Amino acid sequence: MNIIWLPKVKKKLFEYRSKHFASEETFDFISTIIIETEELLKNPFVSKTYTEEFGEFKGVSRVLVRKLTFYFERDKDNMSLLQYYFHSRVLTSLSDNEVYKT
Repeated sequence: MNIIWLPKVKKKLFEYRSKHFASEETFDFISTIIIETEELLKNPFVSKTYTEEFGEFKGVSRVLVRKLTFYFERDKDNMSLLQYYFHSRVLTSLSDNEVYKT
C-alpha cells in the first residue's frame, strides 16, 4: 500500500509553527503525526472508516489523528491524503492535482 500525500498537505504540515513550543518540539510532533497517520492508513481495517455522506467531501473517507482530521481516498494500491482540518480550520485544498509519494 502506497500512501500519497498531496504536496499542499505535506507543505502545510511542515510550515506549522507553535508559539507555545520550540521548533524542535513542533517538528517532533509533526513527524509523529505523519508516522502515526501512515501506520493507521496501512492497517487493513481502515477500509471500514467513516465516509462523508454530504457536502464537499461526499464519498471521501476520514480518519482522526491527534486532533487532525485527514480526508483520504483509497484505490487498489494507493491511499491519497487529500486534505486535513485542525480545530475546524481548513488548511489545504482538494484542488491540488500534484502528489507526493512516501
